[in-house]
Amino acid sequence: RVDQLKYDVQHLQTALRNFQHRRYLREQQERQREELLARTFTTNDSDTTIPIDETLQFNESLQSAHRGMDELIGSGTNILAGLRDQRVTLKGTHKKILDVANMLG
Repeated sequence: RVDQLKYDVQHLQTALRNFQHRRYLREQQERQREELLARTFTTNDSDTTIPIDETLQFNESLQSAHRGMDELIGSGTNILAGLRDQRVTLKGTHKKILDVANMLG
């Protein structure tokens, strides 16, 4: 009988602690909710600026360098095409000179 009473007391104490804990959590949530509802929100200070000018300038300079490299590659491609055309022309001229030299003996 005493053991049963001890068990009942422990069970009731555990249930009471659980109830108190849940009540404490509920009160804490209500308190936090009231704090949020009572708080007045304002706009940001004027000090909140983003240093975007330096980043923008860096990006523009990278784009300019990229365009410059594209122009350089395009110019190199055009020069190579011109050299190929000159090679074909010179080969044809060389062949005609050899033909004339063979005819003259």
